[in-house]
Amino acid sequence: MNTRTYSNTPSPTCDVRARILTAAGERFAQFGYNKTTMAEIAKDCDMSAANLYRFFKNKLDIGSNLACACLDTKLLLIKNVVQQTQQPAAERLHNVVLQILSHTHNEWANNPRINEMVTAICDARLEIVNQYELNRHNLIIELLEDGVRRDEFSIPDVQDTAEAITTAITLFSVPLFMSLHNLETFEKRAKSVVQLMLSGLEKR
Repeated sequence: MNTRTYSNTPSPTCDVRARILTAAGERFAQFGYNKTTMAEIAKDCDMSAANLYRFFKNKLDIGSNLACACLDTKLLLIKNVVQQTQQPAAERLHNVVLQILSHTHNEWANNPRINEMVTAICDARLEIVNQYELNRHNLIIELLEDGVRRDEFSIPDVQDTAEAITTAITLFSVPLFMSLHNLETFEKRAKSVVQLMLSGLEKR
């Protein structure tokens, strides 16, 4: 009887795609997404532009992969806080908002051209934004439902409440707004917003 052996070793195609994404990310970070060409990315990878198109359809395709990775990193930060179930739900909600603010401010301050790329890609590929917002929304719902189960929160409609929370923390999650205040001021405002939210959520 024939047996098939499976390997965890990445395929050559995956290796090349990863190398291209790394090179493109570095170039976008240095020169900006809009000023980068496929030919320059190909040169950084020591390949022809024609060969580059075997792995990605165009620069938008490359940027979309990188933008998704950036947004996934943000989602993972939120998920890690939400799933720290040894902590009260109220504390986790506070930490989620502060974590979002910290990550957003750090990216705005240290990777401005990567934020330019993410913004450009999200404008062109609205489905990426929609998927990110849906995933974030579901994580907030998970946190709120856990708070209700623990008898910490009293929430008539979890879906509507999650949407309200997402709207309330928009100021702390969009890089474009980070130039409005310094981090200390943002943190003070974020804590005030969280306190206001918790005063409405906590069971009496």
